[in-house]
Amino acid sequence: MANGNDLKTIIDDNQTALLRYAGRILQDDILAQDAVQIAFIKYVKNNNEKIRNPRAWLFKVLRNHCFNILKTQKRKIEITLDEINIYSAGNPGPPDKSLMEDETAKLIRRSINALKPRHRDVVVLKLDHDKSYKEIAEILDLTVSNVGFILHAAMNELKNNLRETLSR
Repeated sequence: MANGNDLKTIIDDNQTALLRYAGRILQDDILAQDAVQIAFIKYVKNNNEKIRNPRAWLFKVLRNHCFNILKTQKRKIEITLDEINIYSAGNPGPPDKSLMEDETAKLIRRSINALKPRHRDVVVLKLDHDKSYKEIAEILDLTVSNVGFILHAAMNELKNNLRETLSR
């Protein structure tokens, strides 16, 4: 079992990102807090298995637990990307530019939500959580090369969908 200092560091280093991730999946802050707490409890209980990458392990356990919650509640999964810095922060520009950026962000969000679940997971972990291919592979039980393939396919699909939508 992890000693107190190691556990505190792991919690301090990961809690905020895990809460954001669970919040996006569950769309409920209270459920997200509970899910993150359960992930940390499972970490403490399983730490004697010598978890090599606690961050990836926690994301994976949290993701699985969130999907179990959604299955039991039969709630729709909708990933939002409100915190992604798609546009430069601090310089909102003229009002009509802001309106156009809001519409573009909504269009991108809808396009990401329309992806296959596996593609959406890879895109969100990469763009929103800035995970490396290796970390994404560990979280989703994929190979690193498979992550690259899925991300490439998802980005091409997004590009084509956005082009098609904008040309209408």
